[in-house]
Formats: sequence, C-alpha cells, structure tokens
Amino acid sequence: MSLHLRISWSLAAAVIVILLGASRAGAGQTLPAPNTCATCHAALQDATFAAPARAFSQQDIHRESGFRCVDCHGGDQTAGDKARAHDAGHGFKGAPSGQAQIATCTKCHSDAEKMRQFAPRERIDQGAEYATSVHGKRLALNDTRVATCANCHGAHGVRKVNDAKSPVFPTNVAATCGKCHADATHMAGYTLAGKTPIPTNQLALYQQSVHYNALTKGNDLSAPTCNDCHGNHGAVPPGVGSVANVCGTCHAVFAEKFATSVHAQIFDRGCVECHSNHAVLSPSDNMLGTDASSLCGTCHNGADDKGAQAATRMRGDIERLKTGLDRATATVARLRNAGMEMSAQELALGTARTRLTLARTAVHSFDPALVTPVVDEGTKAVAEVEVAGDRAGADLRFRRRGLAASLGAILVFVVALGFKIRQIERG
Repeated sequence: MSLHLRISWSLAAAVIVILLGASRAGAGQTLPAPNTCATCHAALQDATFAAPARAFSQQDIHRESGFRCVDCHGGDQTAGDKARAHDAGHGFKGAPSGQAQIATCTKCHSDAEKMRQFAPRERIDQGAEYATSVHGKRLALNDTRVATCANCHGAHGVRKVNDAKSPVFPTNVAATCGKCHADATHMAGYTLAGKTPIPTNQLALYQQSVHYNALTKGNDLSAPTCNDCHGNHGAVPPGVGSVANVCGTCHAVFAEKFATSVHAQIFDRGCVECHSNHAVLSPSDNMLGTDASSLCGTCHNGADDKGAQAATRMRGDIERLKTGLDRATATVARLRNAGMEMSAQELALGTARTRLTLARTAVHSFDPALVTPVVDEGTKAVAEVEVAGDRAGADLRFRRRGLAASLGAILVFVVALGFKIRQIERG
C-alpha cells in the first residue's frame, strides 16, 4: 500500500470520527474535540513523524494534564485533511526549534498563573536562567547545535523530573549531557576560555569517579552529577576562582579548612589540583606524604622543604592513630568474642575513629599544628581502651585459670569417687 493511500485511509477514518462525534453531539452528548494530529501521525510508516505521536499518546506529562498537539505545534486538530490541519491561519508552526522552541516551552513555564493550575511548585524562571547559560548565549548568536529544552527533557513522551525513566532523573543526567558532550563530532569547534578544544571524555571520566559509584551503585541520589556542579537551566562552567565554592557546596568543612590554608592562594584550580574534577577518585591517606605514591611529592621534595616536612609529619600522625586504632579494635573484638563486656571500650573506639576523620579533614588546612592535637585526642582514647583491654585480658586469664583449677578438682573428685565405688563393690 503506498504512503499516499495510507494517508488517505487515515484521513478518511478521521473524517468518520468527526461525523460520528457530530451526530452524538446532536443527540445531546458532549464529546471532546477529536485529535486528528495523533490519528494521522500514528498511522504513518515514517518513524520521524509516527514515533512522536505514539510517544505522546503513551505516557506524557503534558497529555496527562490535558494539553494537545496544537498547544505546541498550532494548526487545526479537527481538520480531516493535511492542508487544513497545517493551515498557517490556525497558527500552525510545525516542530519549533531554536529560539522558537524556547518561546513555546516558556509560554507556559514562565506563566505563574498557568503553572499554578498544573504544577504550583515548579519554578517559572527557567527561561530567564537559560538565557544566561552558555547554551542560551550561543543560541542567541544563532548557534543551532546547542541544547534546548527538548534535547534534555524530550519533546514527546515527556516524563516528570522525579520519574526514574526521565532523561533528567539524577541517574540519567550524565548520559543525557553526554549525548552532546561525549560526541567528538558534535563538539568539534567548541573551545574553552583558553581557546583549547573542549574535551569529550568527561562522561568516561565521571563514570570512574566516587560520585558516580555513589549515585549508581550506592543508590545515593544526593551524589553530584553534571548539573549539580555546572547548573542545569543556567548552565555555566565553574571558573577557576569558583571551583572551591562549587565543591564546598557539599564538602563545606573541607572548603572551610582549605580557605585558611597557604594553598588557597597558590592553587589556581583549587580542589581540582589534588582531586581532579570529573574523575574524582576515592581519597586515601596515600595521597598525603612525599613518597612515590603521594601527591604532595609532586611539588614538595627535599629534606629542607617545609611543605615536605609538614606532609611527612601529618602523614605520620595519621598513621600513628590508625595503627593504634587497628590494634585496639582487634583487642576489643577478641575480648568481646570471649564473652567479656566491652561496650564502653567500643564507644571509646568510636570517639577515636571520629578523631581520625577530623584529622583527615584538618589536613586540608595543610598545617600540622592543627592536625596533631586532633590525633593526640584520638590516641589518648585508644590508649585508654588498650589499658581497659589489658585489665579485661588479665581478668579473662584469671577466670580461665580458675575454671581450669575447678575442672581439675572436679576431675580428681570424680576419679576418687570412682575408686571408692569400686572398693565398695569389691567388699
């Protein structure tokens, strides 16, 4: 069957629907206006035109709220032929793109009265924010390759943001951004402030990060993804001077310590200097110090280097507390398994672990004088646990010796009793 014949059948079916609706309305029944847009497009074999209609009819937040094809595309949805349906006199504008698409979406999403009817909690400044973004500014310069509303949210089959299948749900954001930013062909010609090409490996690097693992494997939806650092509607890459503030949004204590350090004035890229940006790996104590596996040694080396001395001292303090904690933890676990009451010691170990965490936080001040006192508090708690562990161990050994003596005495008594019984039986 040819395409024209299929369209003719579709239009004929639409006309029949209209006539039936008119006859029922004449009989006193009120029917909704027919939607020949979806009827015709869904019947087409060309997926370019059919897929949007099918997606819109299956699950779409706008359709569920009562919106129709003509609300975005214009035209006459009751017309039985293509020419009338696409009549410019009825406002037909086809598939809006570029600035026209932004205007189409913001017609509702920037209207407080209209949004109050459907989603009163939704912000109505997304259009204004988009205009301030890198995408919006480039679109204003007629760059039609930049992302607009439909590139991120979809055009048909649009889902709520908190729908797990939405392209802007936290676990899907990176892949959505990566559709453009991981495409070397699409990103060709775009440059950073220094005129160097924008890299296209951000998605691959992010998927190696501790943030991605927390988000996808740890099911932590608060873990950062692209828009948490770069913004969404007002997307602007963090500048050199704002990186620490961006990271500090979540890591507030670390940012506070870093702001007081000597490195705050030296590191051009702030946190990124040590932790990278997209491929943020899980931090470890091995990063601190001057050995081959550390980061400090990248800049600091030599016995007379004060930075190297500070790094070595801080690493030594942390290792001292870690060693004591491991030893005390093993002792407490052994005694608890032997039946000794060690609740107080376990609480003390918790305090020591907290001090270890605080010491690792204080490292970002890069001042041993702020790290050592915290470590000393932790080692003091560990020492008290070890003293209590020695007493508990001595008590356990005493109990075991007493138990052994008791069992020995009972055994002697049983043997003697056995001999006595035999003597009685012989007599």
